[in-house]
Amino acid sequence: VVSFHDGSDVTVSLFAAGSAEPKYTVAVPGGTKDSSGKYTATYDIPEAAPGTYTMQVSKKNHVTREYTVTVSGDTKTQNAEIWLLGDVNGDGRVNAMDCTRLLTHVNKTQPLTDAYVLKCADVNRDSRVNAMDCTRLLTHVNKTQPLW
Repeated sequence: VVSFHDGSDVTVSLFAAGSAEPKYTVAVPGGTKDSSGKYTATYDIPEAAPGTYTMQVSKKNHVTREYTVTVSGDTKTQNAEIWLLGDVNGDGRVNAMDCTRLLTHVNKTQPLTDAYVLKCADVNRDSRVNAMDCTRLLTHVNKTQPLW
């Protein structure tokens, strides 16, 4: 799992089809930081029974990401990357570049189309990406009101 900001724990959960409760959950330290500022953690869920699951990956200050994984008798590797709330361009930092990218979406000059990126852009978490998110992100970048 690749994440950003710090080495705090990453949680990986597997949900069986139709279940609201995870069947398996593991929390691992955020991992080691590389020269680009990314943290890489390795997780293992050896007891996972064969089947298809929704895998949720989460970490403090990040937007939860979901993957569909099929577990069989063989080892399954699922690489994952989660972004910080407000990191609209996915570079691991929340800064003026994210404000600019979000503004181009709100002004309809360059819409965001990826569902995960839209979740990262919804900084006030009202399920809409609009000018209110631009304002909120700008207050974070200007250090007047932190996002997290």
